[in-house]
Amino acid sequence: MPELPEVEATVQYLRERVEGRTITASHVLWHRSVLPNDPNTFQKDLRGARIKEIFRRGKYVGMFLESPAPLFMFIHLRMSGSLDVIPTNFELAKHDRVSLELDNGKSVRFNDTRKFGRMTLCRNPEEVVGHLGIEPLDPAFESSYLHSLLHSKKGRIKTVLLDQTVIAGLGNIYVDEALWKTRIHPLTPATRLSRDDAKALCAAIRAILTEAIEKLGTDFGDGVVDGGMYRPRVYGREKKPCHRCKTPIIRIVVGQRGTHICPTCQKTARKRSASERRKK
Repeated sequence: MPELPEVEATVQYLRERVEGRTITASHVLWHRSVLPNDPNTFQKDLRGARIKEIFRRGKYVGMFLESPAPLFMFIHLRMSGSLDVIPTNFELAKHDRVSLELDNGKSVRFNDTRKFGRMTLCRNPEEVVGHLGIEPLDPAFESSYLHSLLHSKKGRIKTVLLDQTVIAGLGNIYVDEALWKTRIHPLTPATRLSRDDAKALCAAIRAILTEAIEKLGTDFGDGVVDGGMYRPRVYGREKKPCHRCKTPIIRIVVGQRGTHICPTCQKTARKRSASERRKK
């Protein structure tokens, strides 16, 4: 599933090509792609709307549209969704689900092989993204905030970091990357992390996401991001040597999610000493 860097790469791609354009027509080719909207209402509401701004919130691509009343569109790519801008007269592809025709002869095509992606129209953005937690690149996301946040949540650190109501945009790839970088085992209870742990984890998350955005995310050949150049240090590297200690990377399951760790660098969580607990 595309995560924050891949969605940000998609936003940058769209911003350069369609921001400021007007939607002259839209075609819903798979009705479930626009749930809970009615396809006919969806197409009617988009006709004549101007794309004023394209932005990201968590894993959502957002569009602020100027129409008779302000309108928002949120696009969640899910497992296999992708967005492309091509000439309107190009033939529809097999897995195109929604097409937005623009006033410059181009179209935004939403292609989704597995049909899990969604495009949602709303007047109030809180209806769609109001449940999301803090953005990890927000200036307010700093170590003391993260430490307090983690100590308010029960559960393993990986599970907590994946919770979109806690931190928006993180997913399996970049959580594994951040935990490996900070040598934190993903099964460690979130409440056991010290202030130093939180400081290191906060810095790692910011650094990894910034690098991945600059490299347009990770391209696993799934068509979501074409040409992403970020290369994970641990995720997807099962049986390959750890970049730090050369121990083979292993794959475990945490919260029903495949998880990649170095068994040497990321020791199984152990009870901390009294002196360590006092440092929290």
